[in-house]
Amino acid sequence: SRRWRDEECPKVYRASMQFLVEKYIGPSILQRELQRMRKNRKVFGSMNVTSSTISREVSAEYFQDDFTLRVSISIPAAFPLQKVSVDCSKTLGVPEKLLKRWSLQIMMMLNNQGGTRQDALLLWKDNVDKEFEGVEPCPICYSVLHVKTHKLPSLQCKTCSHRFHGDCLTQWFKNSGKSQCVLCQQSWQGTRV
Repeated sequence: SRRWRDEECPKVYRASMQFLVEKYIGPSILQRELQRMRKNRKVFGSMNVTSSTISREVSAEYFQDDFTLRVSISIPAAFPLQKVSVDCSKTLGVPEKLLKRWSLQIMMMLNNQGGTRQDALLLWKDNVDKEFEGVEPCPICYSVLHVKTHKLPSLQCKTCSHRFHGDCLTQWFKNSGKSQCVLCQQSWQGTRV
């Protein structure tokens, strides 16, 4: 819908469309999704999730080792025409680079992949678990678990030993027009692990 508005919708209708989404569509989508999350609380396990239709925010706390990890997802009034924002900065003791990567994963899933808040939080939790187990994320999508397939990186470059998701690597080769490793830029000679 965002792409259609930006590329196809006549400019004369954009303000009306924005009003329609803010007034009727956005609140309906948000309310329905938050009700579904409240009904399915058990799927979150030990992760504490709170949400509000008034503040348009979903927050989660997850305890891993000695850390309390926090994420907050803010949903704009004109969602899905406007993108959600994610804040992981309230987590102490975790490197900023990792917090940014987690935020990016959630934003990619919600803004580009069409995922739900519940899907994004569960993927975030699973990625956190895998990272604390020592699994390295894919250097293309920055995620341990692939956003769509939920698979671990399984293709390893024989030169630099970095691991990639098969889907990410295929897309990289297709978009770049090259058959070289993303990181070391050597001709791809990988192996499945």
